[in-house]
Amino acid sequence: MENIIRMEKVKRPWVVAHRGYRGLYPENTLAAFEAAIAVGADMVELDVCLTRDRVPVVIHDKTLYRTTDGKGLVSEHSLSELKELDAGSWFSSEFKGEAVPTLEELLQLVRGKISVNIEIKQDSFESPAPPDAIEFQICELVERLEMVDSVLISSFEHFIFSRIQRWYRDHGKSTALRIAPLQEVPLSEELALGLCQRQSAYSYNPNENHVTPSLIEIMKAGGFRIFPYTINDEKRMEQLIKWGATGIISDEPELLWKVIRKLKGDE
Repeated sequence: MENIIRMEKVKRPWVVAHRGYRGLYPENTLAAFEAAIAVGADMVELDVCLTRDRVPVVIHDKTLYRTTDGKGLVSEHSLSELKELDAGSWFSSEFKGEAVPTLEELLQLVRGKISVNIEIKQDSFESPAPPDAIEFQICELVERLEMVDSVLISSFEHFIFSRIQRWYRDHGKSTALRIAPLQEVPLSEELALGLCQRQSAYSYNPNENHVTPSLIEIMKAGGFRIFPYTINDEKRMEQLIKWGATGIISDEPELLWKVIRKLKGDE
């Protein structure tokens, strides 16, 4: 679904496609996001970094080696230089010529079709924040495209969230972007709940290895959704769904749909 408010009404877990349909397509490319839309995912998750000329682009690593034919840091290259790189051949020759997309290109592609979870990478955090900090650029872009109800912002760098909320206050906006703390290391249930309360979070997005039935129960009782990452095992998907996870972040959205439909048939 393209709108988070509408997604809240579904009676099943949300299907969140991790970096697009990463299982079958080169991650964080337009091809991967188009494929996620085609198989009926509810939301795509993606990562953003800044180029040397301070354009938000969709790529996971701070370096270019793993997912392009380039070298060095993303932040050392201009957008025009990045656009000359091949971001598909590392995955398969079938995707030769796939480019590193800008965030704006991605949002224009998916607008009106699917919701978006934008992860702001820790390496893009700047202190103090310049006027064109990545989080401010994202706020401006989402507002310009009128996508505030279709975007969730996540990050391991939790200081970003207060900046986003301040940006909305400073611009006289009554509705701010929804935010989701990412958490790699285990936290006690009390600390996790407190984190979400302090950040006025929409959801909690933890490493799936640390998710328990009681964590899900406590989060939901506190008014927070929970989206564990990254689950590609069918049995673990089934377990988390039975425990009541709001949604699942997966490289395999079609497999997740298969599990959801199987469990629905069991009801």
